[in-house]
Amino acid sequence: MEFNKIEKLLERYDEGRTSVAEENLLREYFLKNEVPPHLSSYKLIFRYTSEQKDERLETQTKMGSSSRKIAWSSIAAIFIVAVGLYFFNESSQDLNQNDISSVSDEEMAIQKTKETLNMVSQLMNEGTADLVYLQEFNKTTNKILKTD
Repeated sequence: MEFNKIEKLLERYDEGRTSVAEENLLREYFLKNEVPPHLSSYKLIFRYTSEQKDERLETQTKMGSSSRKIAWSSIAAIFIVAVGLYFFNESSQDLNQNDISSVSDEEMAIQKTKETLNMVSQLMNEGTADLVYLQEFNKTTNKILKTD
């Protein structure tokens, strides 16, 4: 390639008016040919951009498998939250406003509080018991995707 043509392309490159094809020509020239000393900075620039392009491709392929795991984990989390809300709403209907407002004695209030806390504890334990299924689901998914 002619040296004058390279200089003109470099001027256009500095102004930001080059096309991708022209930038590829410059990249090829600076990566393969001997460069005059006053253009050595451009050689460094094009070498660096070439290395960064290769590195970016490597990280994108690595992120592809981890993004699938994140997607499956978020789907499973949404499912667990939905199931938990469904069961919590059904069991919370057992407590009526009449049950809470009719308590006048302190001992009865304490007893009702204990019953309520016991019910909440049972619901929380049921929610954690369902996490075993999520673990099994993740193991199976990992076997299918062969990420282990």
